[in-house]
Amino acid sequence: MKLFRPTENTRFHIDYSWFDRNGQDVKVLIFKCLTPEQQERLQDSENEAPYDYIDETTAEVTPVDPVLHTLRTQNAQDVNFITSHTPVVEAAFRVFLINNNQPMTPMELAARMGRKPTEILAQLGGRSVYNGIRPVAD
Repeated sequence: MKLFRPTENTRFHIDYSWFDRNGQDVKVLIFKCLTPEQQERLQDSENEAPYDYIDETTAEVTPVDPVLHTLRTQNAQDVNFITSHTPVVEAAFRVFLINNNQPMTPMELAARMGRKPTEILAQLGGRSVYNGIRPVAD
């Protein structure tokens, strides 16, 4: 069996199935990314059905969760949502959330997080999986 060693060009994403396999609820982790005010306002949204969101660029209609929509439209614009003091794994998780979980390399994440690609790779590329962030299976 050959070991896979991620590099700075390996694409990563949030593997949502990892949470199910490990008995964790990703919604709890996502909810913690909200500000206290947003948490209070959206605390009952977990029971709400997703609503249709229209992408302004592509006009694609997709169902969206109210919590994720808040993160992508409000928190993504907040300069304090991801700072140099945000732990690497938490910052990467937030980038993937606001980026609709589009796979990204440590090089691409570094540009969004203001960190070194080697620092990001050291955190995400090890044997342990944090916040469900794993290499994309190509």
